[in-house]
Amino acid sequence: MPSRAIFGSAVDIPEPGGLQVSVHLVPVFEGRLVVFDVSSAAATGRWLPWAVIDYGQNPYEAASLLADDWLDVALDDLSLGDVLSLEAPGGGWELAIVFRASMTAFPAASPYRTPVAIPPGHIDAIGAFDPVDIERWVGSGGRVEPGSLKAEAPARTGLLF
Repeated sequence: MPSRAIFGSAVDIPEPGGLQVSVHLVPVFEGRLVVFDVSSAAATGRWLPWAVIDYGQNPYEAASLLADDWLDVALDDLSLGDVLSLEAPGGGWELAIVFRASMTAFPAASPYRTPVAIPPGHIDAIGAFDPVDIERWVGSGGRVEPGSLKAEAPARTGLLF
């Protein structure tokens, strides 16, 4: 029987069997996914802003600070996109909290990161994230517009229960 996920004190480096809670941003500008070509070898394959949150930190606050650091533009919206269970580096477990960050402007390049807008229909897997999930996060942000769902009359079969 698996053991419960109850962990001890916070540590600074990943440990085998440990847990890290992270926030990931899915930056969107004018309906397009924006990824970052990062020059650091330690971030190879990450492409999206992410960080392990501090012990006891509010995930929304962590996502907001991450947006300030990586995007440095005003946001129209910062909304929860998903919560996923992933394998963490070093043989641990990562609870990944994904936020959709809708930007009002395209972010500027820095010496460490170059933003790139992905054309619609060209989204590929990024790290542990599948293309279908990324497309869903970029799309509506999980929102349903008022009036977009229309109730259809049930088919008449002659039998009513």
